[in-house]
Amino acid sequence: MQIDLAHYHRWEGRLRGPWYSALAVTRATLRQVFRRKVFWILLALGMLNFLLYFALIYAGTQLPGVGDRIMERFDFTVHPDAQRRNGYLRFMEQQGLVVMVMMAFAGSVIIGGDFRQRGVSFYLAHGLSPWHYLWGKWLAVAVLLGSVTVLPALVLFVEYGMFTSDFHYWWENKAVVVSVLGYGLVMAVVLGAVLLALGAWLRKTVPIAITWTSLFLLSAAWSEQLRRTTGDPHWRLLNLWRDIRCVGRAFFGFYARREDVQLAPWAAGALAAVVLICVGYLWAKLVHWRRWE
Repeated sequence: MQIDLAHYHRWEGRLRGPWYSALAVTRATLRQVFRRKVFWILLALGMLNFLLYFALIYAGTQLPGVGDRIMERFDFTVHPDAQRRNGYLRFMEQQGLVVMVMMAFAGSVIIGGDFRQRGVSFYLAHGLSPWHYLWGKWLAVAVLLGSVTVLPALVLFVEYGMFTSDFHYWWENKAVVVSVLGYGLVMAVVLGAVLLALGAWLRKTVPIAITWTSLFLLSAAWSEQLRRTTGDPHWRLLNLWRDIRCVGRAFFGFYARREDVQLAPWAAGALAAVVLICVGYLWAKLVHWRRWE
């Protein structure tokens, strides 16, 4: 059969670097995730909290009397006073439960299935290095996290500015965008590294979900028990989710207690160590897989 009859043709487009191939990995991973109906259900549940905040902003800016009571508890500026928590920060922290549940079920689809069904060999056989593969998978995790945290928070920022009398709110509080993106980046880097490492290790959905949930729940219980027993607040650094919140709040400049200010640098160091350990494990796993294949 001639090549023309087989519909093969020479590539006429502009060739790009190998790092662009990671986008193909991201696209394929997201397609696998969103084929599952359970993820659409989890995404819909995650949007319920967004709709609540959306309604609170409307009531707080448009309804007299009711809005004053709402704004006593929420402040949608980048640096609220010590008596009121930042509304965007509270929203992103409350979305943490949705993120935990979604990632618990996504680990097997994102990377566990590649090791279980030998899909890693397919990716690495097409000129991809382990770094390209990991970069594509991490981007997929970042997109999933951003869809329930960063993107809704930015929509709330736009909504609040639309209900003000002029455009000064967006300009005066433009740092909110940087704060939201910074918090989302911390979550994506840490949770992405941990999820990919657990997925490559355990591979199946149930073990990943159990280990993922236990990692956060048990670390919180152990750290608090050790803190109460010894009186040393540094034991709280064992709580991975608290470390993420502690570092994320630095972008908003909000800390309810002085203890959090003192622990923030230590929390950043603990998160960096966790990320390095997970990335090192993933690299060793992929290099060993490539040699074995």
